[in-house]
Amino acid sequence: MFWNKRKAPKNQEANQPVNGENSILKQDLSEKAKYSGVYVMRLLFKEKVSRPASPALTDRLKARFGGIDVVSDTSGLVSFALTDHLVTYKDDKKVPSQLMLVECNPVQEPIGDAINRTQFWDCPDGVELLDSCPWQVMTSDFMAGGLPPLERADILADWLEILLDLFPQCAAVYFDASGKLMPADSMRENPYTGPLRFFQGGVNARFFNIQGSNDMLVDTLGLYALGLPDVQYHFRDLNPNDVVRHAYNTAIYQFENGAPIESGHTIGGIEPDSKWKCQYEDSLIQPSRVVLDIAAGEFASGRRNGEI
Repeated sequence: MFWNKRKAPKNQEANQPVNGENSILKQDLSEKAKYSGVYVMRLLFKEKVSRPASPALTDRLKARFGGIDVVSDTSGLVSFALTDHLVTYKDDKKVPSQLMLVECNPVQEPIGDAINRTQFWDCPDGVELLDSCPWQVMTSDFMAGGLPPLERADILADWLEILLDLFPQCAAVYFDASGKLMPADSMRENPYTGPLRFFQGGVNARFFNIQGSNDMLVDTLGLYALGLPDVQYHFRDLNPNDVVRHAYNTAIYQFENGAPIESGHTIGGIEPDSKWKCQYEDSLIQPSRVVLDIAAGEFASGRRNGEI
């Protein structure tokens, strides 16, 4: 499958995927998306910065998370155990989840693949901003994969808020799992609260035109990293901006409620009184992952699993 990605103009508002020049991308489902045992975020800088002293980090962490143990403190890496946020492993053994922070290093390879670089809807001039930041501070959680998704998302959002406060020079943040680039100030002004703050950078709604047809595709990328399904729409004759909003709303509902929607369920569509059928399927666009495919009623395109 080939598809055109329609680029938004520079003055386009966030999540308004219409108008502009086309670029052709190729489907490659050999790329597999996996539940992220380590969730990576990259703070990007135009100049090299120094890492805050460990006591400053420890004080901030204690204020947010309670019990904190310093696991490692070297020139290259500092890591902290969150003793009030435990993960249960085999034989009911409980181990603290951790947060890690690496020193500022040069960006060695371009960040973001060809597809991700066409999907920076929330970051005006995103590619230019990304390429103007030759320095990065990488951070992640560790041994946190067993936490409930909402708790893990809340920790990541809290940690990022702390870092953005301690690194005022940060120009942007890149989220590896969602392929989303956000200006640092947009993250500092996150409109969400609680665990939903994760959505500001951790979930990206993508938009594609299918080459040789009037079909379009919208999906989310990022929930899979927390062990939850992303959503997908293959459709025609709908305003893609409306579908993007529907995708975010559906993803938020799944996130907040532990993904209660099952195959065969229906949810409200965009049109009044419309019902759209849901089915878990393999994603149409990489990375390959199981998604909740939402058939947009009379506007649905393509075949779903089980259809002849």
